[in-house]
Parts: sequence; C-alpha cells; structure tokens
Amino acid sequence: MTTAELGSDSWLAARSDGARPYEGAEAYRIDVVVNGDKVGDGFTYHVVLEPGTPPQFRAGAAPGGASATLELSRTDAEAEARGERRPVIGYMRGSTKTKGATRPLYELFRLLEQ
Repeated sequence: MTTAELGSDSWLAARSDGARPYEGAEAYRIDVVVNGDKVGDGFTYHVVLEPGTPPQFRAGAAPGGASATLELSRTDAEAEARGERRPVIGYMRGSTKTKGATRPLYELFRLLEQ
C-alpha cells in the first residue's frame, strides 16, 4: 500500500480485510487522529471492535464518541503503514498520544500485532 493512499477508503478497507476477529467481551470505538505535516494533510478515522468480528476501520470520528483516542503524526502513520513502526512502540515511547480508557487500546494493539 502506498502512503499516498493513507487514510483513503481503500486503505481503511484493506486494514479491515483479513484481520483476526476480536475476542474480547466488550465493544469499543477508538478514534485515531493523524496530524498532518502541513495544512490539510491530517485526517481522522475510527476502529470498531465488536466481539467475534474483525476490527473495522472507518473514516471520520466514531459516531457517539470513542472509548479511547490515539493521536500520532502523519510521518509515524506512514511508517506504520509501511510496516516500519509498530503502534505499541509509539505508545510506549510517547510519540503516540492517548486519551480515554487504556483497555480498548491494549485490545487494538494486540490485534494489530497478530
């Protein structure tokens, strides 16, 4: 996947396709805010975790609000898309900022690592 497609509908669909089902007991909505390196370069998407189904990556903020929010730079998002950066590492190093509950984030990181 090229970084030019980052945040597009096809990029979001590709992230959803083939993912392992979420095995948790609770449903979560996680917003991901990608800050642009220049004006108009940022975007927001959200991840839906529903028990027994693969995570769904969708454009825009989660309707009704999110359980948690991840915020990262476009540069870091592009590195993740290329497989050069693991989301959990950005979280541990503090380059990925978080808000809200940590449990949904741990569940998302676990699914992304598989």
